Amino acid sequence: MKTSVSQRAPRLVALFALALATLSVSNLSAQNATVTTVPVGAVAVTIAAGTGTARALSTVSFPLVDQAVIAGQATGVITAVTANTLTNSTAGWTAGQLSTAAAPCVIQITSGSASGRTFLVSTTTASTATTVTLDTEDAALVDLTTLGIASGVDTYRVLACDTLSSLFGTPGTTGVLGAATGQSATGDIVLVLNSGAYRSYYYNTTASQWARVGPNTASNNVAIRPDAMVIYNRLGNSALGLTITGEVPSVARKAIVKKSGLTVLANGWPAGLTLATSGIQNSSGWTTGTSTTADTVQVLVGSAYQKFYHNGTNWKRVGPNTTSDTVAIPVGSGVIISKLGSATGSVALSQALPYTL
Repeated sequence: MKTSVSQRAPRLVALFALALATLSVSNLSAQNATVTTVPVGAVAVTIAAGTGTARALSTVSFPLVDQAVIAGQATGVITAVTANTLTNSTAGWTAGQLSTAAAPCVIQITSGSASGRTFLVSTTTASTATTVTLDTEDAALVDLTTLGIASGVDTYRVLACDTLSSLFGTPGTTGVLGAATGQSATGDIVLVLNSGAYRSYYYNTTASQWARVGPNTASNNVAIRPDAMVIYNRLGNSALGLTITGEVPSVARKAIVKKSGLTVLANGWPAGLTLATSGIQNSSGWTTGTSTTADTVQVLVGSAYQKFYHNGTNWKRVGPNTTSDTVAIPVGSGVIISKLGSATGSVALSQALPYTL
């Protein structure tokens, strides 16, 4: 477990035996599993092996969370809201601490009509002793004043947010295959969706840091939200067996889904989902229809993506049109949503806890 927000050790590390006194959440693999307390434990994530010359795709998500260890109130009551800020007048935070680029934070609403909404805190606009500002990507999609947050009533929780560095480490710590400057084609690549477009990153062995493919800009601190999914392109010829540690999510979530274009959505739970139980088809504005007129979802099945649409009754696979309600969205994976049209903004995809705490 991470013990501090200011000094984050890699959370996704080479697989090893964990001596945990609490329940291992890897046991929560079935829908509606029941536990009596909020458990802390570990989930195994496997990244498929490439061949050394050809890449293998894996969709990777991180379904456990960590409460931020910060000065002041990591949980508390929201006392004021603007379009892109949240305030707790008695928070007592250390100014700037929640905006540290190397140790970013997210703030999750934990009560009221916005409960389950989770937002990345800006690392470019410094947090103050009482106020956090949303990251620009989140702020472009959501106006906080429209969510029904009741000042003086509704509550929040500050969670630690991982980065490329804290999750994937280095060749020496996790086995990621790095590459020299300008030679990213010879190393593993991680794809992260940002503002509707994918950005590619690799571990730069020349600079001993994560870097963006192309400009080679330093990228250790690229934030990977708890509800995010990344696409891992493994060139290395061995699978990466990795373990993520943390606390089981205890609040039903309202995930951000763009009204048009691409959204990468993690399976945010340490429990398996299917297309039917994901609830994606019930999100506001979801377009059902035929394979050419409906919104679609891509799922990595085996080593290839398959595309699905909902006809108003069942999920169907594009092409063979086979009923696909039971297609699995495993623990530690996710889906790519593609919504038709050109509408701006976002809707909330509501998902109940798939287990009982």
